[in-house]
Amino acid sequence: MKRYLLFFFATAACLSAFAELGGNGYYRVQNALTKRYAFLFDNKGRVDDKTTTADVQSLQLFSGFLRASSDPSSIFYVESAQNAGQGSYYDIAGQGTSVHGFLNEYVKIIKGKTYDNQQAYYAYVMRSGVAKYLGDRQPDVSIEHGLATADGEKDMRLWYIHPVDASSDDCYFGIAPTLTAGGKYYYPLYADFPYSAYSEGVKFYYVAKVDHRVGIAVLKEVEGTVPAGKAVIVECSTPLATSNRLNVGASGNMADLTDSKLAGVYFDNDVKPTNFHYNRTPYDKQTMRTLGIVDGKLSFVVGNEEFLPRNQAYLQLSDEKQYKVANYTLMSEEEYAEATLSVDVLPVGATVDVYSLDGRLISSGISKADVHSLGKGLYIIRGNGISEKMAVH
Repeated sequence: MKRYLLFFFATAACLSAFAELGGNGYYRVQNALTKRYAFLFDNKGRVDDKTTTADVQSLQLFSGFLRASSDPSSIFYVESAQNAGQGSYYDIAGQGTSVHGFLNEYVKIIKGKTYDNQQAYYAYVMRSGVAKYLGDRQPDVSIEHGLATADGEKDMRLWYIHPVDASSDDCYFGIAPTLTAGGKYYYPLYADFPYSAYSEGVKFYYVAKVDHRVGIAVLKEVEGTVPAGKAVIVECSTPLATSNRLNVGASGNMADLTDSKLAGVYFDNDVKPTNFHYNRTPYDKQTMRTLGIVDGKLSFVVGNEEFLPRNQAYLQLSDEKQYKVANYTLMSEEEYAEATLSVDVLPVGATVDVYSLDGRLISSGISKADVHSLGKGLYIIRGNGISEKMAVH
C-alpha cells in the first residue's frame, strides 16, 4: 500500500544540528561527502510499505553556498519531539509544511563519524524493520545538481547541519535583489519563516491599498518582524545578498499584515524524470500582477510568466475593476495622499500646463475638459495658481 509523505528523509537531516546545539531553530543541510546543499522543491513524496522503497526527490541538492544564501527553500525549522514522548525524535518544517503534520510520525537522528573535522550525522526512519537512510544519490562530486535518495550508501549518507546565523559568513540568509528603481534594489519575497532586517538599509513593504482609478498600489512599511508566510517587497541599498542579510527566526513584535494585498507560492517544480513531483501554479494575467519596472518606476505589472515563480510575492487583485488595469505604480502612503487631489477641483474655464510625474511637458494651456481627455493617471498640473500632483479618474 502506497502512502504519501512529506519529505521526512530530506528535512530530517537538519535535526543533527538540533542534537548538537540543543535547541529549536533554523538550519541548512549539506551532504558531507558531495558538499551539495539541500533545497525543498515540492511537498510530495511516497513510500511503499511492502517493498520499503521511497521517493524523496522533493529534496534537490546543489553545489555552492552562493545559491543557498538567498534561497528560502534551503532553510528548515527543527523542533524536538521530547514533549510528545518521542525521545530523540524530531519534527521538521519548511516551505509551508511539516513532517508530523503530514505523517503523524517523527524522524530519528544519530551521530555519524567526524568528516573533514566536522561532526556528521545520519537521518533515518524504520519501515517494515528496515532503516531507510537519507543520502545523496549522485556520487560525482563535480556535478552541480543532485537528488536525494532514501537508500543512501556509505559516506553519502553523512550530513552536516549549519545553524542559520546572520552574523556568519558561512550560513547567513540574504536578499539577492532582481529589480532596480530610484537608486534602490528590490525583491518580492515570500518565505516560510519570520525575519527582520540585520543589514543596514534593508526595509520591508507590503501593499495596503489598490486604487484602480489611477493605477496605484499603495505601499506601507512593515513595522516589526515579518511573520512567516507573509509576502513583502524587500528594499535594499546594495545588489549583493551578503550585504542584505536577514535575522531568520526573529521574534519580538510581529507585524500586523492582515490588510496586505500580496500573496505568494512556495513551489514551482517541474522536476524530471517523473511527473509525480510536478507542482506549479499557473499565472493568471487577469487577477495577478508581478513586480516589475515601468518608465523607471517600481510597479506591479502583467507579466509574461506561464507559472508563478516560487518564493516570490505577487499582487492579488480582487475585483473586475482592478483586473482592467494592466500596471499598478507603487507609491508610499505619503506620496499617494499628495498625489490624489482630483483635477475636478480646477475652476471652470481655467487653463493649465500638464506635466508627467518626471517633469516632461505633456500639454500646454489646456482646459479642464482637455485634461480629462488625457486619460486616467497622475499628472503635475501648473497654472491658475496651482502646482499640484493631480489624479485624472
